[in-house]
Amino acid sequence: MACYNEKELLAKSLKGQRLVIPDMRPIFAHWPRGENENYQRMKAVVDDRLAAQSMNDDVRKAFGNLDPALLAATWWPNAPKDHYRVLTDLIIWFMHWDDLIESLASDPTAAENLRSATKALVHQCFNQPGAEEQNGNLSNPLILDFKSISKELCAVYDEEQRRVLVEHFDRYIDSTVLEAEADLSDKLPSLKRYWEVRILTSGMGTLLSVTEFAAQAKLPSRLIGSVAYETLWATTVVINSIVNDLVSFKKEMKAGSVLSSVAILYQQVDNLDAAVQMSLAHLRIMVNEFDRTANMILSKYSLSPDEVEAVSKIIDVLRMVNTGNLEWSLQTKRYGVCEFIKSSGQIELVL
Repeated sequence: MACYNEKELLAKSLKGQRLVIPDMRPIFAHWPRGENENYQRMKAVVDDRLAAQSMNDDVRKAFGNLDPALLAATWWPNAPKDHYRVLTDLIIWFMHWDDLIESLASDPTAAENLRSATKALVHQCFNQPGAEEQNGNLSNPLILDFKSISKELCAVYDEEQRRVLVEHFDRYIDSTVLEAEADLSDKLPSLKRYWEVRILTSGMGTLLSVTEFAAQAKLPSRLIGSVAYETLWATTVVINSIVNDLVSFKKEMKAGSVLSSVAILYQQVDNLDAAVQMSLAHLRIMVNEFDRTANMILSKYSLSPDEVEAVSKIIDVLRMVNTGNLEWSLQTKRYGVCEFIKSSGQIELVL
């Protein structure tokens, strides 16, 4: 008789079940959304550039399914053309690096070499201390493209912004060790532990660190590191991750992974519809928490009119990151749900 571990038993239990995800757009109905007006032109440029790159067929297909120009266009619809180009390049860099480190989960030495070399690259590009402590070399041209991305960011970001950005990159890169351990484990983590790790390993910190660049606004120094802004930041990450866990569930299962908040909830209640509804309830709570925290920042902090304008822009960029993430997730081939969306907006598919 075959012997299955916890994850394998859960996957067997889920296989063939009907997954129904109600339309999530109404949850975000009061938040701004849009698509960058330069999307089509940017997509053509990106497609041509990636076509000229040397890469294996799997990586090429992944980029085609990803549509990085669309992701950047929906996350940052109001970014001016030059900023939108840099943000698209960052999406390409991040997604490629994330897939690359994930592919090395079973080779800890190679993974650690990539982490060390990447941290050295990031520190060097932003002229931050610590680069000399890292070892390793990089030859991947897509990873080395970070040099041109950082040059554009350095032209806008001051020393404080660069320091904060590098801290977020370090935190994410280091946390991928935890993700690899979770992937290789036979057991699922508790829901509490899952979210503790997911907030770090989602990589959202690296992408949200360019929020001020996208908004063309600077956060007041006294807000940086404040409990209120960190709550806004963490809530943005959790909202993004809940949506991704729901929409990517079939894709991840097909790839052999049940490391997801939806799967953990299903394990607890033994009912897939209930697990989805619990995820949606969590999503609504997080949206309300974001709004509550945003209102508190704007009303309780002593901000000048210029600071109110800057903070309001940044808050709206964080909101559009999440409304944009939902729109991109429903349209992209990366998760493959677009063909399963009904006229009501509901997603119905079989796992």
